[in-house]
Amino acid sequence: MGLMSGPPTALPRTAAVIGLGLIGGSLALRLREIGLRVLGIDINPAPLDLARRRGAVDATSTTLEPVGQAELVIIATPLADVAQVGMAAARRMRAGAVLTDTASVKAPVVAALHAALPAGTRFVGGHPMAGNEKQGMEAADAALLDGRPFVLTPTARTDEGAVTALQAVIRAMRMRPVLLDPLQHDELVAQVSHLPYLVSLALEQAIADDARAIGGPAMADMTRVARSPRALWTEIVRANREPILRALARFDAELARVRREVEEEVPTR
Repeated sequence: MGLMSGPPTALPRTAAVIGLGLIGGSLALRLREIGLRVLGIDINPAPLDLARRRGAVDATSTTLEPVGQAELVIIATPLADVAQVGMAAARRMRAGAVLTDTASVKAPVVAALHAALPAGTRFVGGHPMAGNEKQGMEAADAALLDGRPFVLTPTARTDEGAVTALQAVIRAMRMRPVLLDPLQHDELVAQVSHLPYLVSLALEQAIADDARAIGGPAMADMTRVARSPRALWTEIVRANREPILRALARFDAELARVRREVEEEVPTR
């Protein structure tokens, strides 16, 4: 894992954000805030209309045609669509433009795109570690990004200049660039993101109905993420199954230890 720094790098003038949900919309808001021209692309006109009203974009489209105008292209679609959209976008990108994504599982996405992208495509896998349990452009908020890590997952095939360019954008967005191998990313994110969702979901199911009426802030905080879109998490769990199973095994062992200490009336550490 590493944080990287270097001399100032010029920011791109135009960015295309494909998929204006919670994360794509938040990125669009921040990119426009820091002075980039932002092109919003979504197959659904509704988030495009809202993005225009909220000032998140300069122009919108339901097709990928505007991608050719951008020096930076960010794919913020659902995980299952990232590779296909990335391949279609790459065919329209201008020479020298940088392509990244926001998928929360990296190894399969990076492998699929490296295998299929045209030669010379400057792709760097990405994952902004930000968000909440809400969804859609209506919930987008640039403040969600403040101080958060934005993981980049370069490989031996990745253009170093593209990494440097993305680091400059990430810092300008007031986020922290972190470099990880795609497989290492998936292992760590299984522990700090995917496991907490599953634990929150289990806790939500374990609370008796008559206990909910007297639940306090602790219950609300610990079950908040369980209200995240189920379809989104189904795809994440499917794509990152083995690292998640390893994270669950570690959690099971720790929970068993806590149970033993409660049974033995020994305070848990």
